[in-house]
Amino acid sequence: MNPSRLVNEAFDYAEVHRIREGVVGELQKLNLKTVMVASPHDDVGSTFLVSVLGYNIARFGAMRVLLVDLNMRRPQLHLSFGLEIGKGFSAVALGLLPWKEALRDTNLKGLQIMSAGRVDTDISPFLNRSLLDNLIREMKEEFDLILFDTSPLLVQNRSNVDPALLSLICDMVVIVVQDKRTTKAELENAIAAIPQGSSKIRGIVYNHQF
Repeated sequence: MNPSRLVNEAFDYAEVHRIREGVVGELQKLNLKTVMVASPHDDVGSTFLVSVLGYNIARFGAMRVLLVDLNMRRPQLHLSFGLEIGKGFSAVALGLLPWKEALRDTNLKGLQIMSAGRVDTDISPFLNRSLLDNLIREMKEEFDLILFDTSPLLVQNRSNVDPALLSLICDMVVIVVQDKRTTKAELENAIAAIPQGSSKIRGIVYNHQF
């Protein structure tokens, strides 16, 4: 249950502290709790940002933090904490497991994760706004902050949680782009894919290191 070497080394970086201060400061000012972290395409570091930011907030912010992997296409959040994928969101969506029983402890008090769970079962018939609304409402009652890792905004996947739908339910959206890989057009299209646009997107993280 230890974080990966990279997460353990990077959570204390000055850049991560600055992102934490910006995100947490705005959420607390507006009495909000949920952040969706998304990207235009694969391999930009969005899962890594969710991992190090969540670890940083729980370590220095004295907050109860939950990280949720909703990238059913390429779930990797559990790997950041040395965990098996186990039972996670997919089992919750199918009604096989209460969401609290899908939570996994990390080595840091106050930080828990929900993995994506098995991705070999089609959960698309169960993915609707009511499911997400109820789940996130109950999570807000138990945690001070919830970070959601998602699949790319510009990549379609039938049995995945639609990031555009999730953005309507979450309080804030942060988009991660990759140095020398993400084009201006991809960023523009990703922003356009968020239904409420600028009112939800509160930051763009430019990843030039990982």
